[in-house]
Amino acid sequence: MDLRNKNIVLIIKAPVLGGAERQAIGFAKFAKQELNCNVSFIATHSGEMSTEFKNFLNEIELDEVSYYGKFILKIDNQFSIKNLKDILKTVRYLIKMIYHVRKKKPYMLVPFLNPPSKLAVLIYKFTGAKYTFWHQLGLDFFTKDLLEKYAIRKTPLFIANAYNGLDLITNDYNVPPSKLFCLPQYISIDKQVLNKITLKNEFQIDQKDLVIGMISHYRKEKLHQLLLEVFNKLSTKYNNIHLVLLGDKKSGLETEFNFNLLKDQIKTLNVNSKVSLLSDVPVEKVLNMLDIAVLVSTLEGTPNVVLEYMLYGVPVVSTNHSGCEKLLKDKEMLITNNSIELYNKLEYLINNSAERERVGLNNKIKINEYSKENYFKKFTAIFNSLS
Repeated sequence: MDLRNKNIVLIIKAPVLGGAERQAIGFAKFAKQELNCNVSFIATHSGEMSTEFKNFLNEIELDEVSYYGKFILKIDNQFSIKNLKDILKTVRYLIKMIYHVRKKKPYMLVPFLNPPSKLAVLIYKFTGAKYTFWHQLGLDFFTKDLLEKYAIRKTPLFIANAYNGLDLITNDYNVPPSKLFCLPQYISIDKQVLNKITLKNEFQIDQKDLVIGMISHYRKEKLHQLLLEVFNKLSTKYNNIHLVLLGDKKSGLETEFNFNLLKDQIKTLNVNSKVSLLSDVPVEKVLNMLDIAVLVSTLEGTPNVVLEYMLYGVPVVSTNHSGCEKLLKDKEMLITNNSIELYNKLEYLINNSAERERVGLNNKIKINEYSKENYFKKFTAIFNSLS
């Protein structure tokens, strides 16, 4: 397989800047700039583009994400009027998507997450595309309907960004091991060095404060409340720390609800002056302020945000997901989702500047393994191994 000078269609759920979408932007950027590909985006679930996604898109001189209407790909294993209607809608949707994708003359369809993967494997042969795959990324789910079962059987290969992603596939489906590949993703952003003093002034953070931060969606799987609880306890002992939380509150009803819930809790704890709850802020601004980075969550693949923390040379305290274990050299910074463990790790780093520097430097060195160049070599090798 040779991707150079080819037409690549990337299929995402929505043009917002989540982890999967960050990877899609990074893939598009490398394919366009380094491989001279013609790249286009299709969104399956929404055409409403976030400001952050649009900014990243403009960086690679693209300005459009195509959206062709409501996603429906489901056929249940039962006889009912509703199911018959769903079958008709599904067939119409597939025909419509084949028509629109075929006009792009694709060489490869590159999906991100399970619903786009389901679509890609069902239509790629009818669009003229030579290649596609099932792309399992972090938090995702299977619907287990008849159409998905058929799509799984027809999938040429599965790529997950962590081994627990492969487990999610094999827990639900009997997939031959020869079709399963683990390929951790790449760092999808370039480092931007900004003035830390200026940034602290902008966000009204005391210059003497150590900044602890977590960048993630405001979803229930991300344990902001655990971090806030621990930070509140630490702040009674240490008056030189500040917590920054950054996510996109506008990516759905759940994220907006959780954002407002955190806002209320911060007020109740009376830590407004010590906690910055942010949305619609460029991620580079927060990354440049961090002294200690945190990711606590219930499930991850290979988290983009941990790669970004590493790029900026920040020490990371993280839940011990398999993807995080693979990324981070300093295993002592991995924890279970336990408030005592999190408290102890943060307190240790707060009190040890030399250790913060050492762990951060290890992360900065190790991030070199996760370049786009290395990823695309491995990505191409996977497909060539099946030829």
